[in-house]
Amino acid sequence: MSELAFEYRMHSDFHRPIFNHAFRLMLLPPDTGRQKVLHLEAEIAPKSWISQGQDGFGNRYFYGTAVEGHSTFTACVRGTVQTGLEGPEDDADPILYTIPTPTTAPGPSAISLYQSVNAPDGADAMARAECLMAALRRNLQYVPGVTDTTSSSEAALRQGSGVCQDFTQVLLTLCRMDGIPARYVAGMVIGEGKTHAWAEVWSDGAWHGLDPTWGRRVNGDYIELCHGRDCRDCLLNRGVYAGPAMENQMITVSVKNV
Repeated sequence: MSELAFEYRMHSDFHRPIFNHAFRLMLLPPDTGRQKVLHLEAEIAPKSWISQGQDGFGNRYFYGTAVEGHSTFTACVRGTVQTGLEGPEDDADPILYTIPTPTTAPGPSAISLYQSVNAPDGADAMARAECLMAALRRNLQYVPGVTDTTSSSEAALRQGSGVCQDFTQVLLTLCRMDGIPARYVAGMVIGEGKTHAWAEVWSDGAWHGLDPTWGRRVNGDYIELCHGRDCRDCLLNRGVYAGPAMENQMITVSVKNV
């Protein structure tokens, strides 16, 4: 069990003022069987109408509107989370996470990779998922900037490169092909200055985290922000605004032991 202090800071500059800026920030860590939020505070500027909501997966978020013209937008969420717990599971239906989505649907590359994997006879879902994770890591290299949030697992496999989002979505694809419920998790981890993504697979009546980017099981170094079917369900920052402005955005994340 660990106590982790985190800070997520996003700052956007616009080259000219924008108006009627509606935003949604999925930056509220949930209480789960594996983590408990001990302290949380948020600062959002400019001053806006703001409230909190919850999506169909149980993820909480801030949402609001900054009506007046502004050339910068800043959101900072910080807090302390207890991790590495062994509490009860959430009530999500694992069957939901066996269904392919547009970004996790298997194509020729995924099918070929899946057929090359031989899990030990009698292996449970977690052991099979770890075999699939090892196989994808032999076929993917970590290369930033070659994909975006619309990229599919098949596209990442075809080019042989991607980031944590792509490693996770490829694992989801392979697990679902094997009949293993698997979901996408977005959050933070010690040792990175940015957000991270990993997978959770359903095995023996519980969710178990696997980080295919680093090839390991998820432990108390991780803080979950949200989960869903794929990366599109877990976009941490979404918004629309009026005004023909270009945006320059910078995000920094800090996670450390208390």
